[in-house]
Amino acid sequence: MATPFIFIGTHKIKPGKREAFKAYFAKFCSEIVEPQEPRLHSFYGYAAPESDLVTVVQIHPDADSMATHLKVGVDHFIEAYTEYLEPESTQQVYGTLTPELTQAISSLMRSDGSDESVTIREPFTGFDRLPQR
Repeated sequence: MATPFIFIGTHKIKPGKREAFKAYFAKFCSEIVEPQEPRLHSFYGYAAPESDLVTVVQIHPDADSMATHLKVGVDHFIEAYTEYLEPESTQQVYGTLTPELTQAISSLMRSDGSDESVTIREPFTGFDRLPQR
């Protein structure tokens, strides 16, 4: 069954860095992700007013698209955690992981020194009406 690959990451912003992170993330979206990842269906950052938490929601057509995102964004992830984000975060993965993607996600989490909580859910039934690319 071909299903979308959904990744949701919630991160804590360092004190005083909320607006700077939002500007950084907007630039990352428009200058890196959008032009370099044409298969990515949806990529958004969400934050509650005055909250120090930001959630990034990604909807990929498949695990290969997520793997591309990890390659394209690796420098961004390092810079974001160095400058703007606290090490703790939570990750939710909805989709079928490939062995390569499992390895990439695991190594990324270990490399930033974070104490992350990861939830992985594989599909068992359903449908979508997302455009086919």
